[in-house]
Amino acid sequence: MSDPHDLEANKDPGERGVAGIPPRAPSREEISARLRREAEARLPTPDEPALPALAPDEAERLIHELRVHQIELELQNEELLRTQEALETARSRYFDLYDLAPIGYLTLTEEGMIREANLAAATLLATTRVGLVGRPLTRFILPEDQDILYGCLHRLRSTREPQTCELRLRKTQGVSRWVRVDSALEAHRMGNQGHWRATLSDITASKEAEQHLVDAQVRLKRVAGMADVGFLEWYPRTGTVLLQPAVHSSTSDAQDAAAPQTLDAWLARLHPEDREPVRTAFIHFATDCEASPEIHYRQHSESGDYLWFAAYLEPIMDDRGLLDRVLIAHQDVSQRKESEERALRLMQHDPLTGLPGRSLLTPMAAQMLAGAGRAGKRLAVLFVDLDQFKAINDNYGHAVGDEVLRQTAERLRASFRADDLVARLGGDEFVIVLANIRDEDDAATAAGTAIAALARPYRVAEQELTCLPSIGISLYPDDAATIDALIKCADLAMYHAKQVSPGQFQFATAALERQSRAVAVLKDGLREAMSHNGFRLLYQPAIDLRSGAVIGVEALLRWPQADGSEIAPLVFLPIAESIGLIHDLGAWVLREVLRQHRAWLAEGLPPIAVTVNVSARQFRHQSFLQRITDALHDGGVDPALVSLALGEATLLQDTSTSRRLLDKLHALGVRVALDDFGIGSSCLGEIEDLPLDALEINRTLVQGLDNGARAPAIVETIVRLGQALQVKVTAIGIETEAELGAVRDLGCDRAQGFYLGKPMTGDELAAWYRRRLPVPGSNPCLPLGPPS
Repeated sequence: MSDPHDLEANKDPGERGVAGIPPRAPSREEISARLRREAEARLPTPDEPALPALAPDEAERLIHELRVHQIELELQNEELLRTQEALETARSRYFDLYDLAPIGYLTLTEEGMIREANLAAATLLATTRVGLVGRPLTRFILPEDQDILYGCLHRLRSTREPQTCELRLRKTQGVSRWVRVDSALEAHRMGNQGHWRATLSDITASKEAEQHLVDAQVRLKRVAGMADVGFLEWYPRTGTVLLQPAVHSSTSDAQDAAAPQTLDAWLARLHPEDREPVRTAFIHFATDCEASPEIHYRQHSESGDYLWFAAYLEPIMDDRGLLDRVLIAHQDVSQRKESEERALRLMQHDPLTGLPGRSLLTPMAAQMLAGAGRAGKRLAVLFVDLDQFKAINDNYGHAVGDEVLRQTAERLRASFRADDLVARLGGDEFVIVLANIRDEDDAATAAGTAIAALARPYRVAEQELTCLPSIGISLYPDDAATIDALIKCADLAMYHAKQVSPGQFQFATAALERQSRAVAVLKDGLREAMSHNGFRLLYQPAIDLRSGAVIGVEALLRWPQADGSEIAPLVFLPIAESIGLIHDLGAWVLREVLRQHRAWLAEGLPPIAVTVNVSARQFRHQSFLQRITDALHDGGVDPALVSLALGEATLLQDTSTSRRLLDKLHALGVRVALDDFGIGSSCLGEIEDLPLDALEINRTLVQGLDNGARAPAIVETIVRLGQALQVKVTAIGIETEAELGAVRDLGCDRAQGFYLGKPMTGDELAAWYRRRLPVPGSNPCLPLGPPS
């Protein structure tokens, strides 16, 4: 059978195609002309003898046969034309598929020269189809990969079976592409070694993906090695556990990675206490694919010790969306566990004394309480506080104070039994829980022993320091049923001991409990009043003793009750300080004062200076200055008309800080008065260093002007001090005409008290002020009486 490629030589030039380009199909007219030429060429020449003449009937029959044969030839020709058209259509479709195929097709000679190529092959090889013909395929392959192609062709010729190889093409524009070469001998060439065909598939993307996967696996292995992370897979359906070869942990080896094992076999390497919890967690995860963030367990190591591991579970689904296996990543967290336990010990134990701290006291004491309850026994809680410990810190420094606390802890340990609990709450407060006592006498004896031990002088830094304890005692089940309640009762009893018998002990009583409940009610009431505007302000005037003019008022806070009574500030202000409400309350007072001042100005009253009392806790708070600044900015009142009254103890607690704060207040334009001066233990030199605008004499000294021999001398000294400091001196608490005359004779500048004007509401003060206008010839210092 002739080669189809050899027929190309017999065709007309118009019928042959350029290499790699399909030929043009001839038209019917071109075919008829070609057949006519061939028929004429076959007619006999004139030199040949003519055929003998035929009889008429024979000629007619022959003509009929010729016509039939002519029709048959015409029909055959038409059939051939239809067949040729179908063939050309199929050939066109073949070449379309050949050219538009997504993979490259090549026909090559035995020597590897390219004879034909489609568009995809030309694109991959970055050369035109015409440029590919007659060139070797190796010309387009990286030199280092050409041996791969030679090996593939050698196997093809040897086995005559299709072969596949993967190699890289030469770089184009700096990029090298991977291709898969599928090669086979041409079917009509199977009998001898001749042409062969090859397909080129671009596998660059898959190769890059494979490389990314390999890189990721390498990185994962390195990270796992650095982080000491291991991996295993558990197949819930079969119960098989497969350790990955890349597992890096102290409990894995090559034998483990080579052979699967059962879940029970793997669990057997865990600590006995951890096996069932881990099994339960795994089974629960296999059921609903939910697990805790970490599963902790201890695993036996090659050294014989148990190491702590944290496992993280991740489900791997099959193509149906069902759980196929569970990936378990586990990490050695032994060091982390040790650090956590060490931190827990530090958190639960006081670092200074080594005693259990607050966080450990409650669970340990609760366990002791539960044991006492089951056994029907009694239990006592002792709350210990060291009197004057703050003075030791202030006078000798915190290092000395810390040593006193350490010695206190040692003495308390030595004073109680091994089954008693000694803990430190913080500061100089200790709690002792006495187990298995018979009655109050046992608790009293234990408290007396502790007082005797703690009352001995502390020798610190070659000094002997004394720090007496006060102890409060509560009993179970007499005083409370929970450990928190018992500690609270003992705390109340301790404070009562500090007030009535410092250095001794007091038992919790029903009266103290009632007092505690009353304080709790007051706390709730204060919060309620603060949120519902339940406070009010009264204003008491201050009079200039020379002119009789009203030179200012003092704002006094009041807390009215539903029954018409009032709770005194001396009762509720300390509670407001203890619950941190004093700052909001102080801010409300200042805003209300400024609002009232604007109302007085709107009613036609002249500007009246207003004094507002400030507590020590307010003054020392970090937001104090900002609150004052914001209130003055929003209030629209001249700051010079605002005076803040501060107690002697408040200003002298830290004179350098006080001086700095007073300077900032003066920068705002606010005035500052020293309140209740005269009965404290302050040094006059300290007072002289403070930038003050006024001194207010304590009312106790004013009340003693009638019957105390020393009171006039003290008041006179304060007046002279005010004159030396060039500040005004105000006498507070004037209730009689005699007291008014005495302070005026002693040289006081101003006076304030019920005799001159009682505390009034804003409207009452405005009416009083209008009636207070002096009458010609009258004594300006005589009061007009209370408002009508």
